[in-house]
Amino acid sequence: MVVIPNGYDLSDFYPYVLDDKRCRAFLEADELHLPILGMVGRFNAQKDHKNLLRALAELKSRGVDFRCLLVGADLNAGNEILAEWIDELGLQNKIELLGLRSDIPAIMNRLDLHILSSSFGEAFPNVIAEAMACGTPCVGTDVGDTAMIIGEWGWVVPPRDSLRLADAIHAAIQERELSPSLWAQRRRSSAEHIRMHFTIDKMVTAFDNVWSGCMEARK
Repeated sequence: MVVIPNGYDLSDFYPYVLDDKRCRAFLEADELHLPILGMVGRFNAQKDHKNLLRALAELKSRGVDFRCLLVGADLNAGNEILAEWIDELGLQNKIELLGLRSDIPAIMNRLDLHILSSSFGEAFPNVIAEAMACGTPCVGTDVGDTAMIIGEWGWVVPPRDSLRLADAIHAAIQERELSPSLWAQRRRSSAEHIRMHFTIDKMVTAFDNVWSGCMEARK
């Protein structure tokens, strides 16, 4: 068996800086200085948004200020279940529900940290690689190939463990605030990791090598 990782178009997903005007497409002006967290992924049991919200509520209880952008299908004000969870956990002023978006590379570039809170069913989570390609470090639960993609450049925690998830997010925020040079290096290393291992060219070459090897074996 040969496993070929997904490859990404790095002409779309690469690090760049958004000006405040573009940021205000999804953030208020007084929020721009805060740590901006986010998760891109449809509202589905697999993504375990409740686990994420519980982790964020834990962060709030520790006095950590932040904003979290939730992006994807059904992540909007019309989702009564999600709205109830947010109200129950007192996160009304911490969460921005953006729904479906066409500007995912821009959002990935504005995030300080991308989080994937899935509890099951992931294979090769594209959002992790896309975020890292933009130089955005990630926290992810250990499902599918999340740990392999993140490697040593982010944080991997067990699924369904909101306290461990909160600890990892908190560690990332503290590094960003207290060790800017280390955080900048983590951002650069995240993008370089994707450029080195998960490009479309590498994926195509890997498929070509497999087919070429099969043809040689038949001769």
